Formats: sequence, structure tokens, C-alpha cells
Amino acid sequence: MERFYTTYLVSAFTDKPFMGNATGVVIDDWNLSDTEMQNIARDYNQSVMVFIKRLDIGRYATRFFTPYEEIKLCGHATIATFYALAENEYIMPIEDGIVKVLQHTKIDKIPVELEYKNSKIKNIYMKLKLKEFEEVDTNIADRVTKILGIEKSEVGLKIKEDAKIEMISTGAKDILVPVKDYETLEGINLNEEEALKITEEFDCISIHAFTTEDGINISQRTFSPRIRVREELGSGTSTAATMYYLIKNKINASDYIIATQGTVLGRKSRVKAILNDEKDCVRVGGRAYVFMNGVLKI
Repeated sequence: MERFYTTYLVSAFTDKPFMGNATGVVIDDWNLSDTEMQNIARDYNQSVMVFIKRLDIGRYATRFFTPYEEIKLCGHATIATFYALAENEYIMPIEDGIVKVLQHTKIDKIPVELEYKNSKIKNIYMKLKLKEFEEVDTNIADRVTKILGIEKSEVGLKIKEDAKIEMISTGAKDILVPVKDYETLEGINLNEEEALKITEEFDCISIHAFTTEDGINISQRTFSPRIRVREELGSGTSTAATMYYLIKNKINASDYIIATQGTVLGRKSRVKAILNDEKDCVRVGGRAYVFMNGVLKI
């Protein structure tokens, strides 16, 4: 018997076509097998395909598949998914304010907030716990700079020259690399084979390079060969890790950052991260743009 599934293609961290980080979304009916999910992700060939089903009022289960494998959590895909649900009123809107829901993932239960204005969805935020950090030794730092094709002298920030490479987890672990200026960031020449080796060795999803002159406005690039994405167009989890890095190292005196990503690849993303009142969580998110909807037939 044929089955039909509502599907959307959505770009996260933008409100314009042909920008941001694109994701596929499938409204699940509890009947899709793991093999079918993987085949759908392979055929759609987006960076991530999300399968979402409603568990209860305000509770949703999500699973994330790249064209090659299932992953436990994806920030940009979360933003895209709940924006599509809100825009198409799978979640009933309010006039103004925040609707809170809970996303069940394979890594944790992730709170998601939907911001409305004049009964229209404006922004989606996910709340990520700041789980851990660790400084890396000189040998690892040297390996990372070689992988990125930059000089050791180019590590650091203009506003904190002694800023160092660290590993930070907000559910998914990143290797964070502060670099002196945008020219260094733009000039990164990734050794993808070695990047894969080091991320596998330390159980990291990405190598995340960033720069800032004021601790608030961030330019960043995220390399994720472990999930077969050479470079991300916009990363929510890595932006949350950057916020944590800046606060922990007393570089940011504010409670938010605005990160720009994807400009090198011609698909600009804009990601906002806000330090939560509890001080151990970051709200990260932004806009999204639903650029295609249809019906999948199996």
C-alpha cells in the first residue's frame, strides 16, 4: 500500500531564498523504518534530513539523518524543522510572545522556543546546556593549525591575543579555534583527511574557526568531515559553543552574540546565541525560510 508524507525543504538562519543552511523535513507517521529514513535522506541529498513526529501536546521526537548515517543532534536542522511546523500551523500560533515545546532527541531532551509577533512566527531558539570544556595541549594545537593551513601566530583574537584552541561540548563537541582576523578565517585551507582523523580521535563533530573584534559580532566557519560535510553553511551547536568560549574566557561582557557564517560559500547565515538566565545554558537560533513543500510517496 502506498504511503504519503508531507515534506518541506527549509533554509535555517536566513529569511531569504538561496541563503542559509538547507534541511529536509518529513512529518513522520510512526511507520517509517530506519532503512526508509536513510534512503529518503540519501535521495533528498540535503546536509541533514529530519523526521519529526508528535508525541504529546508540546512534545516532539526528532531523528536526524545525513545522506550517509544517522546523527544524534543537529542545530540548524532543529531551527528549520520547528520553523516549518510553526509556519504551517502544526503548532498553533499566539499573537505575541513565546511558545515552548520539548524536542526528544537521541542525545537529550532539548527545549525549543518559538517566538511570535502579530501571530506570525519570527524566530526559533533551541536551549543547549553548556556541558564541558577542555584546553588542548601544544601538540594537539599544532596539529589543528596544520589541518587548517594557518600559522600558530594566527591563533588568537585581536581583543585577546592569548586566546587558545579549546574543545567545548554543548551536546556535540567542537574543537574551537580563535583566529586573529577575517583574512585568516577566509584563507583557511582544510586538510580534510587529517581533519577527519582528529575529530574521530577526540569524538568531535567539527573543527570550528571564528574571529571577532568586539566579542559580539562573530565571523565563523565550521568544518565537519566526520559527518561528511566539508563545511557547514550555518551551525547552531557550534555558535552555542562559541558563546560559551567567549564568556568563559571573559572576552564577551554581553549576554549575546551574532554570528555570520557561509559567506565564503556564497550562502550567508546569521545565527544568534543568548546566554540564559541560569548561566549554564545558551539559547541559539534565528529565522528560517521554507522554500519548497510537497508530498513524498513511498
